[in-house]
Amino acid sequence: MRRFSRFSYIGALMIALCVLAPHADAQNRRDIRRAEDLVRDGNTAFNRKDYRAAIAKYAEAIVLVPTNAAAHFWKGMGHFYLDEPQMAVQELDRAESLGFERPMDIFRARWRIHYQAESYDAAMRDVRAGLAIDPTNADMLLAKADMDFVNERYSDALVSYESVLPRVPNNADIYLNVAKIHYNLNNVQGQSAAALEALAKGTTKPGDAYLLLGDAFQKQRRFPEAIDNYQRALAADPKNYEMYRSLADLYRVQNRFDDAIAISRKALSVFPNDGNIYTDVSWYYSLADRHEEAIQAAQAGIRFLPGGYMAYTNLCRAYNDTRRPELAVTACNNALRLKPGDGETHFYLARAFSLLNRPAEATKNVKLAITGLEQFTRERPDYSDGYYLLGNAYFTDGQADKAIAAYERCLALSPRFAKARFNLGLLHIGKGDKAKAIEQYNSLIALDRSLADNLKEQIDKL
Repeated sequence: MRRFSRFSYIGALMIALCVLAPHADAQNRRDIRRAEDLVRDGNTAFNRKDYRAAIAKYAEAIVLVPTNAAAHFWKGMGHFYLDEPQMAVQELDRAESLGFERPMDIFRARWRIHYQAESYDAAMRDVRAGLAIDPTNADMLLAKADMDFVNERYSDALVSYESVLPRVPNNADIYLNVAKIHYNLNNVQGQSAAALEALAKGTTKPGDAYLLLGDAFQKQRRFPEAIDNYQRALAADPKNYEMYRSLADLYRVQNRFDDAIAISRKALSVFPNDGNIYTDVSWYYSLADRHEEAIQAAQAGIRFLPGGYMAYTNLCRAYNDTRRPELAVTACNNALRLKPGDGETHFYLARAFSLLNRPAEATKNVKLAITGLEQFTRERPDYSDGYYLLGNAYFTDGQADKAIAAYERCLALSPRFAKARFNLGLLHIGKGDKAKAIEQYNSLIALDRSLADNLKEQIDKL
């Protein structure tokens, strides 16, 4: 057998490589040309919005030339438009790593994917990268504004939105976000102006705009306009959860308890297992003196929201109103277990102990109620019911002047609050001030004839 030397083997290998190399180069060139053709075919499908077909073409191109950055980018965009975010990000990342010639397009798409996935840090990295390329790019400035908004940097977001608006003056969504920013910054005039602009520009979310407009009117005590806009919001978006609750509470402020109940019952037809709405409506039933229904609604609130203290508080109140103080004590204690120190709950517990003829415990809880409600009204100075409850606590504790001041503040916020007017009239009777008592009687006539007649009987005894 003849032996080949090592040098003979190497020589043969070199000859083979020299023969194969031109063939490999030719194959690579054919693959590159074929991949480019496939990308063009993919682009044709992409332009007619047949994204699935486009993705298939780009995928074939990538098999032939895995380093084709354009194929990865456009495949990623196809996944983007088909709402396949994970695959979109994977392809866009690959396109970036391969040096795709238009990185701004990558950042413009990818930040939005991260934003929608609430991956805000990743989204912000893309926004910053885009602005580093073009600090005046409107899309990136708008993206920065959106990022500032979701991160509750409202002042920064406002500056960014306002810098973009002159370039896109008909963008209704920007005006809507500006209205939301003013809401969070407590700028009522700015809120209403921006909400009106959003509606004028044809926002795709008219329900949100009407809600913001209604809220602005409510804060200005322009209650009829507020109700009108809340009703418009509900018509535009019948599944707007907050809208039902906001409209119901506005009806409460207007002493329209039956309307508050009706809109809450309508809300329950849309959100049938919502404990918060049942809790709300139990309160409205109590205000309307429909106490058995208040009990049933509060019990439903507890069933659907067992960790919420307020349904227990409302149940305690309703049990007091139906002269079942033992049950009231249990309900109030359950509420205090969930929210220790709550002033309203302590007030109802005091009433239950009073009905049980346990004066020491009643007095103790009235004092705790005053402490809690004073704190509550400091934290919620524009909430009328807090002052009404504080007035009740002062009244029970024999602090007439403080009770009068609390009721007057309540009525400044909610002039149609009939029960507050009735109690204020009683206090004026107690102080022998017939003229002021009659003033409350005259106001009550149009609000609640039954309470007005009751107050008049007491006035006539002076």
